[in-house]
Amino acid sequence: MVTTSSPTSERPVGADAIARLLRPRRIAMVGASDGNLFSRRAFAQYERIAEQPIAIVNPRSPIVHGVETVARCQDVEGGIDLALMLTPQRFTIASLRDAAEAGASAAAIMSQGWAEEDEDGRVRQAELVAVAEQLGITLLGPNHLGFVNLWDRSAATALGLNLPAEPGAFALVSQSGAVGSSLVGYASRHDVNFSFVVTTGNEAMVSIADVVDYLVDDEHTKAIGVFAETIRKPATFIAAARRAAELGKAIVVLKAGSSELAARTAQAHTGALVGDDRVIDAMLRQEGVIRVRTLEDLVTIGNLCAHTGPLKKSGVAVLSVSGGACDLIADRGQEVGLDLPALSASAYSRLAEVLPPYGHPQNPLDVTGGALAKPEVWRRGIEVMADEQEIGFVGIVTSLPTSGEPQRDMTFQVVGEALRETGLAGAIFPQLDQDQSEYVRQVKAASGIENVLPSVDRFTVAAAALSRWSTWLRERVAPVGAHEADATSARLASLVPGAAVSEYSARGIAIAGNVPLVPASLATDAAEAIAAARDIQGPVVLKICSAEVAHKTELGGVLLDVAGDDAVGAGFEALTERARQAGVNLEGVLVSPFRKGGIELLVGVTRDPDWGLVLAVAFGGALVELLDDSALRLLPVSRAEVLRMLGELRGSRLLSGFRGSDAVDLDQVANAVVAIADTALALGPDLESFEVNPLRVSADAVEGLDVLITVRASS
Repeated sequence: MVTTSSPTSERPVGADAIARLLRPRRIAMVGASDGNLFSRRAFAQYERIAEQPIAIVNPRSPIVHGVETVARCQDVEGGIDLALMLTPQRFTIASLRDAAEAGASAAAIMSQGWAEEDEDGRVRQAELVAVAEQLGITLLGPNHLGFVNLWDRSAATALGLNLPAEPGAFALVSQSGAVGSSLVGYASRHDVNFSFVVTTGNEAMVSIADVVDYLVDDEHTKAIGVFAETIRKPATFIAAARRAAELGKAIVVLKAGSSELAARTAQAHTGALVGDDRVIDAMLRQEGVIRVRTLEDLVTIGNLCAHTGPLKKSGVAVLSVSGGACDLIADRGQEVGLDLPALSASAYSRLAEVLPPYGHPQNPLDVTGGALAKPEVWRRGIEVMADEQEIGFVGIVTSLPTSGEPQRDMTFQVVGEALRETGLAGAIFPQLDQDQSEYVRQVKAASGIENVLPSVDRFTVAAAALSRWSTWLRERVAPVGAHEADATSARLASLVPGAAVSEYSARGIAIAGNVPLVPASLATDAAEAIAAARDIQGPVVLKICSAEVAHKTELGGVLLDVAGDDAVGAGFEALTERARQAGVNLEGVLVSPFRKGGIELLVGVTRDPDWGLVLAVAFGGALVELLDDSALRLLPVSRAEVLRMLGELRGSRLLSGFRGSDAVDLDQVANAVVAIADTALALGPDLESFEVNPLRVSADAVEGLDVLITVRASS
């Protein structure tokens, strides 16, 4: 029996293997049974959607689901491409071998009792993967609900029967089968169609990253939605996200596990460790992936992005028959960052001509209830918004049409024509959440309206996300490549010992990497300390320097604002005595100028076990804990990305001048942060962390006051 510490194969699954999985020509339902709910659902989905032949494999029942069965996959005439495994866990490996003999190159395994269960289950899953690899079979699952490929009419899934059967441009990938079923049900109520729906379960072999990596290049897929409890295979996912950006395809992610309780729940459900949510959030932000917080937003935003693609202009305009809805959108828009540009003087004048006397031209725009009787107001309003320099998307607030209300139908017709004529992207939505009836679908088809969103709130969140993503695409800087080995990198890496690093050694490394630091001298006796302090010509800071002490303040190893020979000499003796009493071996005492004023930042790089080196920027000192305000990115990182990080901090106004204080030089700050990040990369795989805390920034200076480097323990 094969065992492994990881329940998942971490090797990426290639596009050819995923294609054979998701585009089979002949499927066998192995272990199908009339008494099995998932088997009944899978066969019903096949009858609803699929066009390719299917075989039913059951050695005990001659007829299942009204179809004559065969005893083995090897008995299927012409062989099979994919085995949909409905067998209990204990029979799965034997059935997998039979499927391989019949020509299967892929299998979707629905059974439970694997890594999500216990340590024995992880061992069983590892054995399953080993057998599949030996047989050349690509595994989806186990512990999932299969997949459906709507454009190729291929169904190997037990997802709910409300799954929309018509193909669309939005692909959905869900680690959880139950969540996937809920999502397709919501999609059905709101007329959202999919290109693919794939559930991945335990991800014994095929992960979300593998599926997304494949779907990015699918011609029918214009956006991808992901529900994930963990994101395995980081490099594969990042590569897919970058390719999606190049192609203008949005990836929308609902990542569960941001709370401690959710993380434990996810692990219990799938055996998956969710990882540090802050790091994953940083990665998603860095790669332009849209992160959402609700299942409804996952579907709504993903489908909207699939239909519109990136906006040419990121501003959003709203036309509404309800002034109250305008107020709600303005308020909610401020919360979620919706870009609602003010109207130009020209637009104001043109709108004043078509609005009633009590109407007020602005954005959001209340066109008043008169637009229902005079639908040309919609057309004129859209034409005006289309001419605005900053507006690339328009939302129309009106009730959805019902039979017997021709004015609603006319609204759709006029809005559809105006959007086509102006080239402006847009959406229609009611004030309260409203499902789309068959009549609404008919009116949409007749008017050419593609985007009908559920409600004011769903629109506001979706439009804000679409706008931000579109801006990010236009402004993004080409991804920074991996740090190349050069003479500087080799020299820096050679400076890292195989043990702890003192601050004096860490300073030498940082300075070699062009990190700006406050000057410091290492004194080994009181006379040297006094001489160094005299050279500084002002108050100094004294710090014990030892590779054995990472956090000097806990030992009372830092003295601030020390002035005069006697005080410096006494301070040196006090620090060395404290070190002696603590049993610490000293290199000496560092003597630096005492700095006052400015703003303290913490800039640190740590190594995440999954994602590699992670850069954190936060306000230093007491503000770190008080504000809990930090920005994270994966390395390597560009200067432009660092500037975005600084802007994300809730306390960022402190950097730009707050209540009369001088603004700091953000360019200098960004240069220092990039130098810290690049130095960390150059130090190589032995680096565990590199921290400059604080990095003191002011209007005229940027300098690190303390440096800490830790390296991996020797194995």
